[in-house]
Amino acid sequence: MVDTKDIDYDELAARLTDPDVPLPAPTDVATGAEAAARGRALMVHEFGSEEALDKVLRRAGRTRLGEHPKGGSPTVRGRLPEADFAAFKRLEERTGKKQSELVREAVQLLLAEHKIGA
Repeated sequence: MVDTKDIDYDELAARLTDPDVPLPAPTDVATGAEAAARGRALMVHEFGSEEALDKVLRRAGRTRLGEHPKGGSPTVRGRLPEADFAAFKRLEERTGKKQSELVREAVQLLLAEHKIGA
C-alpha cells in the first residue's frame, strides 16, 4: 500500500491536468455482459452476498420525501402555458436545479405567502 505522506499532490495534480501528458493505455477493458458481470461481482464482494446485494437493490430508487420511509411521495401535476414553461426551463438552466426541486421551492414560497406552511 502507498503511504499517502509520500505523495506530492501538487505534482500529481499538475501531471493529471496537463493536456500534454499522455494518458496510459487502458488495460484489461471489459464491455457488455463481461463488464456487467465484473460490476456485479464487485458489488457482491462489497455487500458480502447475493442476498445482501439484492436487498440493497430492492431498496434503491428515488428517495422518498417526508417522514415515512416507505411508499411513494405525494405527487402534484399541472400544466403550464408554453411561455411559462419556457421561462421555467430557463430558470432550471440558470439555477442548475431539477424541475422537482424548483416546484417544491415554489410550493414552499406559496404556502409561506398564504401562511399555511407545514
